[in-house]
Order: sequence, then structure tokens, then C-alpha cells
Amino acid sequence: MKLFGTDGIRGDSFRFPFDDITLRIIGKSISETLVSKKDILVIRDTRESGKRIQKELAKGILSAGVTPVFGGIMPTPSASFLMQSGKYSAAVVISASHNPYMDNGIKIFNSKGLKIGDFVEAEIEKKINKYLGLKAVVSIKKIKTVESSELLKFYDEFIVRNFTGSDLKGKTIVIDCANGASYKCAPYVLRRLGAKVIALNVKPNGRNINLNCGTLHPEYAAKAVKELRAFCGFVFDGDADRLVCIDEGGIVRDGDYFLASMAGWLKSKKKLKNNILVTTVMANIGFFQAMKKEKIKIVSAKVGDRYVMEDMKKYKATLGGEQSGHFIFKDILVAGDGLLSAVMLLTALNDKNKTISEFMNVIEKFPQVFINKKISVRIPVEKLSESYKLIKNYERSLGTDGRILVRYSGTENLLRVMVEGKEIKEVKAIAENIANSIEREIKYYE
Repeated sequence: MKLFGTDGIRGDSFRFPFDDITLRIIGKSISETLVSKKDILVIRDTRESGKRIQKELAKGILSAGVTPVFGGIMPTPSASFLMQSGKYSAAVVISASHNPYMDNGIKIFNSKGLKIGDFVEAEIEKKINKYLGLKAVVSIKKIKTVESSELLKFYDEFIVRNFTGSDLKGKTIVIDCANGASYKCAPYVLRRLGAKVIALNVKPNGRNINLNCGTLHPEYAAKAVKELRAFCGFVFDGDADRLVCIDEGGIVRDGDYFLASMAGWLKSKKKLKNNILVTTVMANIGFFQAMKKEKIKIVSAKVGDRYVMEDMKKYKATLGGEQSGHFIFKDILVAGDGLLSAVMLLTALNDKNKTISEFMNVIEKFPQVFINKKISVRIPVEKLSESYKLIKNYERSLGTDGRILVRYSGTENLLRVMVEGKEIKEVKAIAENIANSIEREIKYYE
């Protein structure tokens, strides 16, 4: 039974594998696979299901003879940072990132602060399936999940230390915390650095995480930036490992703009190791052209920040990330961190004495269209004969002036179609035709 997707285990928080018994088995299996004699750190985002899931996972962890340490509501990347203390064998983060509150997830970090790889996931999954097959019930008495706020303070100070410019006095910054894990730390950090902070969506109630806000809806923060004539805006997702930037004119700048401009800045500081930048296959053609002009080598990883990190290690790169907003500054932290990325950008802007629009004016993007369609089953696209032929015909017609990428989401039952080219009308028509064709063929197999 396949439980792990591109970013841990994710699904409906009221159904398998998030039922109480399976959660205990997952906790036990994680402990038996990863833990030596040290404790396991457990943190969560603001979803109402988080406390229950935390408690049941903890029962499984305890059943394996390991002590769970509860950090409370914290951004996912704080787990990676806290692994640097050497106090924990692993960290478990309970979050479904940008998904709605009904969903939840389990992300796992090893003792080095890295998300576990495919091999370790397979080992954990093997144990889980074994215990499920034996119909094992992890029985343990009630426990108290007392959460400490001290760990969040350590993380806050770490982020503050990474701003190396003068303070942000006189600068108004709009932030959208998605009613998620950054609702306390993001306003605190930026105010510590001297900025006037307008904080949106910082009143989580367990059900409003990512609800018409956060990285899936940056338009609301963009409107506030424009109306207030703010210096910039920063938008986080539910667990704060992603960042979307907004320039002073209220224009949303995605990860391609961020990575291109930050790579150029790091290169000018002789801090872009080996002149390599790692991104994913989702990056825009205009991004690749701009980096070629700047003589920066590009490595294209599979979609998912842990795959970006794997290639960063392989090619000894210092900067990597995704168009969607995951950015990794490997010499500082080995995980994508939205708040750290915001602070690093502010440092660069301070150093260059530029606005975001000036700083990010380094690429000219090709029109790009994304279509997401809900599907019931994931059939390899190459097995969908009509759709596969259609895709190949369109690829030939676009040539070097366009690109098509078709894939299934690793965390949701979604088909994702991306098409880019020179003419927006043509690109949109191609994307719609491909998505509709695949949907029809999949329905035929149902």
C-alpha cells in the first residue's frame, strides 16, 4: 500500500491513514526506523485536526520506547533548524502545507535536518504495512502533549540573525500568514528588524488555514501593497515553507523571479558555489534564457523541494528552489523556508538599494498556462494513446519556442498540465485540449 507522496503522507484528516490506530502504527514505525537513543521532535500547523494526530502519533512513538517532544505550532522548516541542536533523532511535522483544513499530512526530517528520501520512506512504509497486516493495535495509556513555546523563540532568533543589512526602519511590509504556522513568527521577526508590518490572516481558528489567502491567493496581499504604497509584500502558505513575493507596484513575483535575481546577487558576492542554480522542470523558458545570459548553470530537478535538495547536494550548489515558492539556501538551512527567504531577499535589496521590481527585472517570461483537473485514477500518460499522440504533435509544432509538461500531483488526485509559448491564446488552447483529452480517456478506463 503506497502511503508516501512527493511530500510525506497526506490526505483527508478524518480517514485512513489518519485514523487513530494507523497513526499510532505510523509513529511506532517512524521511531523504529529513524531513532537511536534521542527524542523525536513533533510540531504542527494550525489545523484543528493537528492536536489529535499529534497525540496518536505520540502514543506510537512512546510504544517504541522513544520520547516525543512537542514544539507546538511552528513553521515546517523550523524542524530542520532545530535538528542542528543534536538533541533529536528525527522530527515529525503535522501539516498539509497549502491544502484546506480538512486535509492533513506527516512530513519527516532526519537528524541532519533533511526530509527523508525514497529509500527511508520505503522502509517506514514496509513496517507500517506489516503492522497493519498483523492488525496490531498499539495500546498505551493517555498521555499529556504539553507544548513548549521556547523552541519557536530559538527559531525566531535564527531568522533574525540572517538579516545582515541595516534595519528596515521606514519600510512598510504587508504579509499574509495564511492563518497558518507563521502567524506569530513572521510579524515578530520583521518588526524586530524595524519594519512597519501590516499582517493579514493571523487569526487561525483551526478551519481557516489557507482559506482564500496565502500563496494560492496572493492577489489579496497584492491589493493591500498597492493601496498602502508599501515597500513590498510577502505571502506564506499554511506551513510557511513557501514564499510568494509582491513588488511595490502590487505585482506578484513567483519563484522564477526570486531565484534568478538572488542567483545573480549571490554570484556578485562570489557566494553562488560552482555558479550552479538548481530549479525544477516547471521553470519558465524565459528563466532559462536569462540564466544562460548571466552564465549561470541550471540543473533541473523533479518537482518537490526534497528533489531540489538532492540535486543541490549532488552538484554542490548553494541555492535552489521551485517556481511555486520553495527556496533553499543550503549553506544556511537544508530545507525550504519562506520566512528565511524573505529575510535573505530583504538583505539583498538593502545591499543593492533597490526595490523588488528593480531587483527582479532580470527575466522576461514566456506566457505560461496551468490547468488542474480532478481525476479518479492516475494512468501513465504514455498509456493514454490519443492524448499522448496529441501532446507529441503539439510539442513538434511549438519547437524551441514552447514547452509542454503533463504530470500528476504527488499529494492530490489532480492532473496538472503546463504549456508555455510565445502566444497566450495558442498556449491556452493547447493546454485546454490536452487536459480535456486526458480527462476523456481516463473516464473511459473507469
